[in-house]
Amino acid sequence: MAKAFSDEEKEQIRIRMMETALDLFHDKGTKSLSIQELTRRVGIAQGSFYNFWKDKDALVLDVMRFRSKQKLRLIENRMEESLADPAGFLAETIYVYSVDLMKKGREQPTYAQSFELLLRAEPDAENRVGVVYRDFLEKLSAYWKAHGVVEAVDVQGLVNVFTGSFVLFANAVQFDPEYFDGILRTFIQNAVSQYIKRKEDRQDEHVIEF
Repeated sequence: MAKAFSDEEKEQIRIRMMETALDLFHDKGTKSLSIQELTRRVGIAQGSFYNFWKDKDALVLDVMRFRSKQKLRLIENRMEESLADPAGFLAETIYVYSVDLMKKGREQPTYAQSFELLLRAEPDAENRVGVVYRDFLEKLSAYWKAHGVVEAVDVQGLVNVFTGSFVLFANAVQFDPEYFDGILRTFIQNAVSQYIKRKEDRQDEHVIEF
């Protein structure tokens, strides 16, 4: 029988399992991941895996979210850079992030397999691609408002920009290669600008030209 863990123990073990799974993914790919090997490396009974995830696909989805949150925390350390041009900063962040993931998807089967799972995931609140970015975008929005550089931010709209960029690069093979980069960048820049309203934008609305 699998051991019962306290909530604190479960969270510690869950993080260890995801970190270990990342190492195994890079070695073997997601399809060859063995739950038996994963639990052995972490030092828990194989049956304890199901205290955390219902199956291997659920683990893969959580690992992708876990890795994304790690990267977004690094970007949070650079939020001061966004004050001069909030929309430009975020658009470039999403673009670079998307290109990096697209490159990994081409070079590492693990990422390509994970993209397939994400695209097949049920579109509920927990599994939607953009959900992982909401906390980051809410922090960024609050930071901009606290520093008085924005009038309004549509966080849900920006969540959907992240989702849209993911859908685009996950299906990049459908585009002519020489056009794709420009399409991706244009989509991100135009979409982001729709959902961030700077204070000077509001002032410009009241300017009367003669």
